[in-house]
Amino acid sequence: MEPTQRIRVADDLRLEVASAGPRDAPPVVLVHGNGPNCRQFEPQFTTLADRYRLIAPSLRGHGRSDMPSEPTVKDFTVARLAQDVLAVLDHLEVERAHLVGNSLGGLVGFELATTVPERLATLTTFGTAAQLRSSAALVWTVRGTVAALGTTVTGRLAGRSAADPEVGRTIAGLMAEADRRAVGFVSRNIATYDYIPSLRASTVPWLLLRGELDRGINRVLGSTLGVVDAREDAQRVDLTAAGHFANLERPAAFDEALEAFLRRHLPPAERPGPQQRGITEGGDGPDG
Repeated sequence: MEPTQRIRVADDLRLEVASAGPRDAPPVVLVHGNGPNCRQFEPQFTTLADRYRLIAPSLRGHGRSDMPSEPTVKDFTVARLAQDVLAVLDHLEVERAHLVGNSLGGLVGFELATTVPERLATLTTFGTAAQLRSSAALVWTVRGTVAALGTTVTGRLAGRSAADPEVGRTIAGLMAEADRRAVGFVSRNIATYDYIPSLRASTVPWLLLRGELDRGINRVLGSTLGVVDAREDAQRVDLTAAGHFANLERPAAFDEALEAFLRRHLPPAERPGPQQRGITEGGDGPDG
């Protein structure tokens, strides 16, 4: 993975951010789910960084990003996480970007498409439903599991949703680096939400990548697919043999679908061609 930098997004909080690619290339922000971190997108940094300016933050409490000094559940709302991503873009002087989000990262994309649509050129989501209504029992079960078992064991359980056992082990390793409080707070905040009305009205072009084997999400994806089907500027691509972490499980198919979508929404003059791989951008200094 590319060396990372630490970017201040609040007075007492800095995020770990991986970035690579030409500075003048189309910027693509890659946002992970609840538990993993920026390293979830290592395959895309290998294959796409010669043509796009890739920016992958580790959300607060994930990877090597900071935790608030006295964290509460309010510090981990989707709105708060979206503000952090905006702060990263502001620091890097990126006015408008293509956002790609997995699971929680997709919710961050929905939030930005709702509140600051002018900052998104396109939105791509995978492993994300636009509407969820979890029961109170399920919320308490998840909260208790994370609190009791920590992120190492929880990561192993989450890794079982991957179609590929090796990918499951990768996810478990990434989740072991997360703060259990962050994962627990996020889980509570995303138990119930509804972006369906705002996505119906959104003008941000949207690509939904549906993993064939992502059974947990696919069970609740009906209303989301209804919005995609009703919008002329939205499309769905099914990825066979892919589960919740499609970018790791089917990286070639994932990249192909993503890049075809990005090129479709770029002016001809901005469509990237073969280039030398760009260097990592500087910031507050390397952090591992």
